[in-house]
Amino acid sequence: LRRLGWAGAADLFQTEGARVLELWDALPPDRLAERVLVRRLPGMEDSSRYWSAEMTVEHLVVVGTDLRGVIRSLRAGVVPGRAAQVEDVKPKGGGGAAAVRAAFARLLAEAAADAATDPPVAPGVGPRFAHPWFGPIDAYRWHCLLGIHQGIHRRQLDAIRAGLSPSGTR
Repeated sequence: LRRLGWAGAADLFQTEGARVLELWDALPPDRLAERVLVRRLPGMEDSSRYWSAEMTVEHLVVVGTDLRGVIRSLRAGVVPGRAAQVEDVKPKGGGGAAAVRAAFARLLAEAAADAATDPPVAPGVGPRFAHPWFGPIDAYRWHCLLGIHQGIHRRQLDAIRAGLSPSGTR
């Protein structure tokens, strides 16, 4: 994480986000909601393996929005008052593919705008907030986690694309 740096983490989030959108745009629109069982990827829970592209990107929107809120709070010296729980960031569905894509593009744009104006935070500075797997981590590490997490699910989208049946039947 120290090699990644604050700016590198912001760049990773944007780079992986652009790759997510490329994968999304390469999929047939009528296949975005089709679930595909993918092999377990490092850093991905078993319960997340049977998602569609739409579910995966919805998850990225929920996590990205929540993590950015955690980072803002920790930057202000405030620990969020609720525990981070994996079940809170699972996709709920029902929003529709166009809304999910628009929300993801908006998340990337807002993060880019913040990266251009917000000063970096050094590792180990300020309060910590507990991650469900990693325990208490600071704003710097939450910031780095944004792009790393996005990369895990970009690989999931790639596996979903590869696993879509040619005829649309599974």
